[in-house]
Amino acid sequence: MSVYFGMAEYNGQVAGVEIQQLDFAESCSEAEALSESGEVMQIDQYAKKRTISGNGNLKNGSEFALAVGGELTIDGVTYKLNSVSKSYTNTGHVKVSFAGTAPYSAKAE
Repeated sequence: MSVYFGMAEYNGQVAGVEIQQLDFAESCSEAEALSESGEVMQIDQYAKKRTISGNGNLKNGSEFALAVGGELTIDGVTYKLNSVSKSYTNTGHVKVSFAGTAPYSAKAE
């Protein structure tokens, strides 16, 4: 029996990376309409978006293919990458991390 280091559910989702952690979030901005007395009468939400961030270990001999401005599709949602990093350890391991955003309307296929 082989041992897989990383999140089995997302095995192979990021080529060459053993994913250790994935975080998903949804956010928006709000606008409040106030009455003459200063009470909040209505709250509207706009600029809704989904975000993803993750990290893992680069597999031996693999290249880290993700790049800022590139795209990553996870669970049917395509995220535009806005942050990518790679760090080397004194043990020879290479750790990678990435983050991106997608419009809230981006639905899983």
